Amino acid sequence: MAYLASHFTDSPVFIYDEKNNLIAKTTVSGYDRDEMYIEVAKGLGNIRLKTRLHLLIIHSGGVSELSGFLKSTRQGLHEISIYGEQQREGRASERRLLKSSAQITDMVTDTSRDGLLSPFPVMIENISATGVLLESVNVRFEMGAFLQIEFSIGGKDVVLYGEIVREHIIDGGVFEYGCKLHFLD
Repeated sequence: MAYLASHFTDSPVFIYDEKNNLIAKTTVSGYDRDEMYIEVAKGLGNIRLKTRLHLLIIHSGGVSELSGFLKSTRQGLHEISIYGEQQREGRASERRLLKSSAQITDMVTDTSRDGLLSPFPVMIENISATGVLLESVNVRFEMGAFLQIEFSIGGKDVVLYGEIVREHIIDGGVFEYGCKLHFLD
């Protein structure tokens, strides 16, 4: 098995089914590294026991992609047995549809650090262990810019740092940006 974070508790987690459909955006409420399970309090109420799941967990050491299955549900907590962490590798990481609103709160370019007077709204289209795809309407960012991306999951604020490595211009003033994730420890 690859690297498993020593502490997932309170980390944002995105849970997908086998067909890559987003089931839940929540946070890890409990984690046992030795027993190989995590607990979440929300989002799995309608999921049958033993359903196979895919998880993308954002933690201080990076992003972990795991497979697992719903083991039990009791007292409002859902226990997921986890296994099969995948390594973070270039474009080999599977993209997981997210469609979550976010905002750019800080930006560093080659020439300056732009403390933004007001955040720029963006949409996180998808996420993987190595990056995010952002969509921006009427706001164009510079290639190579380093962005601070903020959004919320279940009342918990999440901050990601991404470097723009790809741009795609869509008609009507819509821009897509492929951003490589960076983790600042």
